[in-house]
Order: sequence, then C-alpha cells, then structure tokens
Amino acid sequence: MKAVIKTGPYPGLVYTTVEKPVPKPDEVLIQVKAAAICGTDLGHYRWEGGGFASNYEIQWPLTLGHEFSGVIVEMGSEVKGLHLNQRVSLETHIPCGKCFNCRNDMAHNCMDMGAYGTSCNGSFAEYAIGPANVVFPLPDEISFEEGALLEPGGVAMRAIDEAGVLPGETVVVNGCGPIGLLTVLMLKAGNAGRVIATDLDEYRLNMAERFGAVTINIKEKDPVSEIRNLTSARGGADVVIETSGAAAAYRSIFQFLRREGRLITVGHPAGEVSVNWMKDVNLRGISIKGIFGRRIWRTWSQLTAWMEYGKVNLLDVVTHRYKLSQAEEAFLQATRGAGKILLIPDKEFE
Repeated sequence: MKAVIKTGPYPGLVYTTVEKPVPKPDEVLIQVKAAAICGTDLGHYRWEGGGFASNYEIQWPLTLGHEFSGVIVEMGSEVKGLHLNQRVSLETHIPCGKCFNCRNDMAHNCMDMGAYGTSCNGSFAEYAIGPANVVFPLPDEISFEEGALLEPGGVAMRAIDEAGVLPGETVVVNGCGPIGLLTVLMLKAGNAGRVIATDLDEYRLNMAERFGAVTINIKEKDPVSEIRNLTSARGGADVVIETSGAAAAYRSIFQFLRREGRLITVGHPAGEVSVNWMKDVNLRGISIKGIFGRRIWRTWSQLTAWMEYGKVNLLDVVTHRYKLSQAEEAFLQATRGAGKILLIPDKEFE
C-alpha cells in the first residue's frame, strides 16, 4: 500500500510503498477515507530538534498522521462492540487502561500514554491500524472529511468547555492556526459575546474575521492596548485561549485578561517559558488550565452532537485538499497560507 513516511530523525518525508499492516487481536484495520495535517505533523516534517516527538521513542520508518476517518475492513479476534464496514474516527491518545488516571476518568492524560502517529504508525496511508479501545464510531450524519476533523475539533471544544465560557463573556483566541480557527468557530456558535482573535498571519486573520471575530494583527498593532480598549468596562478579557504555542506569547497574554480572568493553554511551546507569577498570576487572581487532547469520550460526544444539530460546520476551516501522493506539496502549502489541509488517498480523491 501507499503511505507517507519519515525514514529518520531529519527534515522531510517520503511517499512510498509499504507493507499493508495486519491487526493484532485487539486492533482493527481501517481503510482511510480522509486525513488532515496537524501542527504536530508539521513539526515531524521539519524535525527541528524533535519537538513533541521527543517525548516518545520513535521507531523508524514512521508513517505520519493522526487525524483521520475511514471504514473498518478487518478486525482482530478480541475486538468487540465494532463491526466490519463501520465508519469510524480515532482518538489519538492511546491510554494504557490500567494507571491511576485511566481508572479515574482521566484517560486522556494516561501515565503511560501512546501517541498515534508518533509512538506508533499513523494514518497518512491507504490503510491504518486502530487500537479498538480508541476507535470512535461516526454518526451517520457526519461525513468522512468531518470525521477527520473530530480530533482537532475536540481540542477546541475541550478548551472552551474547560474555560466555562458564560453568556456574554469576551474571549481572546491567541493564534489563528487550525485549532485557533476551530475555537473561534465554536465560540461564535456558543455563549461568547465577543471573540477577539490575534495572530500575525493576515490569511488566517481574514478567516477568523469571516467567522465573526474581531481581529488584531500583532505585527501592526499592540494587542494589549487594543484588547484593553475593547474591554475597558471590565479591565480585560474574561478568558484567553492560547493556541499559538509561541513562547513569546506569554510576555503579553496575561495582560489580555481582566483580574480574576481565566487562561486556557492549548499550544505547546517548544522550550521553557518565563512567567512572573506574583505580578501576572497571584496578584491578579488568574486561573490557568492546560489542555492536552480531548476527554475520552465526553468531548467526542459533545462535539458530534453539536455537529449533528447543525451548530457548527468544521469544514469551514478547510482551505485545501490534496491527494496523498501530493503530501510534499500539501506540507509546503501549510507554510504559505492555509487553514486546515486534508489529505485524501488517491483512490478516494474526487
């Protein structure tokens, strides 16, 4: 079968022929119908010091990709509750099911967690293996392309959930990459009174503006002054959702917030971040919550219900579609201006 792989810890990728995988007793084989490029995939592609991948012992070659959907075409002997030809997506945090966190409703942050497409082969291929315990059946109303966006959409959904956004509150989304754009989309469908989006990429800021956000290009304007002017009555935003992963963002995002505001951190800075805890956090009563993935399976149920009821259309963030064989071109496009980019196996491309 055809797949997009990395052959070692250096920049680049290869579209090549690899052996079709065979599922273990507790796994299913999924024919991939649609996949999406994530910031983690871009990090793997560039391989700048390993980034997120440095948390795991990667076995080379590695099939990239972890956001996808497809159809079950083969099942291991121990798999129950699933069936052949079932339409599915995948939770990409692979929990052990045995540790303290797994036994206490925190499997999304398992103490011995695997990461699909990093600690094991992923989904940029014609066929992909799925551990049965992280397979999510797709509702009939959700397309394969939408199914490929449930994983990143779930990150945005959980960030908003954890923020506890109340009716009429002002929320700043710092960073308009795909997860930031999904966050804007969902905030505008929910409780937020005003959504402010900050970034330095005009292409993505324009998308956020189309979704209903007030936008600030941080290359052209001081975001602290702009946000303070927009929120003068309350002294700052009620919530900031940080999705950029830029260490430099922490020099200013605390000043976006009013006293007793809430900061939700989604993006993963590559290095250490300096925070003045007395000035920025303690004296201002700021609450901070870090987000790592979706709650299994609460977030998935919340998001798919919203989609089924027509509250949000995740495909609004998709700007480009490429054949799997065009992966190199797709990854380059991600650096030139794009929202979410889908990769479709060549046989499925229309």
